[in-house]
Amino acid sequence: MHLFLKLRYLCEYLLLLGPLFLLRRLPFAAVKAVAAVLGSCMYATPTIRKLVRANIAAAFPEFDDARNREVAAGSLRNLALNLAEFIWLADRPDRIRRNYCLPEDITVMLRGHVARGERILFVTPHLGSWEATGVMAPFYAGVQLAAIAKPARNPYINLLINDKSRKRTKGMQIIFSHGAMRAATKLLRDGVSIGILNDQNTRLRDGGEFVNFFGIPVAGSASPAVLKEFCDAHAIPSEIIFGLGIRHADGRIYAHAAKLSKPFAEYKTHHEVLQELLDLTEKSIREYPEQYLWFYKRFQYIPRDCPPEVRARYPYYAVEPGEKFYRLNRPQQA
Repeated sequence: MHLFLKLRYLCEYLLLLGPLFLLRRLPFAAVKAVAAVLGSCMYATPTIRKLVRANIAAAFPEFDDARNREVAAGSLRNLALNLAEFIWLADRPDRIRRNYCLPEDITVMLRGHVARGERILFVTPHLGSWEATGVMAPFYAGVQLAAIAKPARNPYINLLINDKSRKRTKGMQIIFSHGAMRAATKLLRDGVSIGILNDQNTRLRDGGEFVNFFGIPVAGSASPAVLKEFCDAHAIPSEIIFGLGIRHADGRIYAHAAKLSKPFAEYKTHHEVLQELLDLTEKSIREYPEQYLWFYKRFQYIPRDCPPEVRARYPYYAVEPGEKFYRLNRPQQA
């Protein structure tokens, strides 16, 4: 690493340590207040506000301006609270029990999978608290879980977020996105379940597929179906579970879970599986729009054959990708 860049990353890390140290020592009411201020500051930033409101307008064209603003502001406050809460309760079992709730029926279901030696392919979107989703299954139900995550560019902050926060949850480990499929298949063989975020842009050359999301084609990863197919081919007992951590009226995060509507073997293509999972995501977002991460270029790629009336619904930042987006894409097996 270049010396100047290394020094810059180190300074960023040291500047971050002080606020994080103070945040962990605040009462939760103060944490919520800090998050509310941070969320309001984010909404006041023109570039952030423009992106968030454009995404909401694409997904909910029926919203009037007031409702769009309300959802946008709520989404940014939720993002800030999730980040602050995650830092506040890291490596604190008492705080996890206070803020994260795994209902009894889901706890029994997950413990049953563990007792039978079945791997779980957890699929979750950036809705509610996705960090909570990765904590609750290991913490309450004893699931050995590896979550696929994108590393932070700053290696010191990456160490702080992943090794010193996420990995401190008993039974939790992190797989970085580069080479994630190879690492995931090895862990599945070793009895570890895998956590997958299903609402990220994935190039077709990297195993992505175009699927409908709020009536707009978006690029999504077929990795849940690919990993399930791997498990079946190698006689590894497994099941895909769609999971959420939603903040309820009492301020706590509650787990929600759903399974595919039919046995995996009855799906003809990976696309069908991915579309059903994204349909579950969309249904949940419609119920809790303020808790979705709209601060992300989710509608980034326009497929080549997109009709004009659908193309017109894409936000300002969307582009029709070049050949590199498609190249190296392997034909999927039925």
